Amino acid sequence: MEKVSIKLPSSGKSIEVQLERKQMKTCRIKVYPDQTVVLSLPTTVPYECAESFLNEKGGWIETKLDIFKRTSGYAATTEIKNGYSVKMLGEDMLFSVSECNYNRVYLEGKTIHICTTTPADQERLVTQFESWWKKQAEAIITDRVEYWYPVIKKYGVEKPQLYIRKMRTLWGSCSVPRQAITFNFYLIKARIPYIDYVVLHELVHFLYPNHSKQFYAFLSNYMPDWKERKQVLDQEVVHGL
Repeated sequence: MEKVSIKLPSSGKSIEVQLERKQMKTCRIKVYPDQTVVLSLPTTVPYECAESFLNEKGGWIETKLDIFKRTSGYAATTEIKNGYSVKMLGEDMLFSVSECNYNRVYLEGKTIHICTTTPADQERLVTQFESWWKKQAEAIITDRVEYWYPVIKKYGVEKPQLYIRKMRTLWGSCSVPRQAITFNFYLIKARIPYIDYVVLHELVHFLYPNHSKQFYAFLSNYMPDWKERKQVLDQEVVHGL
């Protein structure tokens, strides 16, 4: 894979950026929690222009990398131990693992209790926790869809099917032909106002499939502060993307 090296403006640290050439008209940068930086660019853009573009965006890239580094403990949950934490609805929830004669996960205040017959088996702990987490996500997101669905129901839109799965680059996506919305497994790490933004955004797509002026006008009518919600969601909530 083609790569380019740039120096970050504040730290002076050099990083490598992966280049992906595609049939597209503009450049797009993606920064991931694992500190990977990818630049997607048109096939005709020369290497020198890509390097210049990245240097111009160096400050933005460094900011995103710093955010992910500071909150790395709240990305995908890969290890569960007593005292470790995970974000849920914007709050830090502590894990409490105990050996039991049965497997059970339950929430008590700000503690997620994981009762297990195999406390030393991380793979099983993660599987047990994620099964519970998915159920919480389904319940919370279904509730928020029920809240916002009347906004589009009056235009004759049928209630969509909901799916929860791990997604690397999206908070949610919708398929109008399938009448379905898929939400990110990690979305419930955010507080309700930011979950609501994603829910309403996807629901409005059943009226306006693209990001047209009409789409944003309709969204703004029901959620005037959607830009602020999106900014907080993208900058402060890390979900393993």
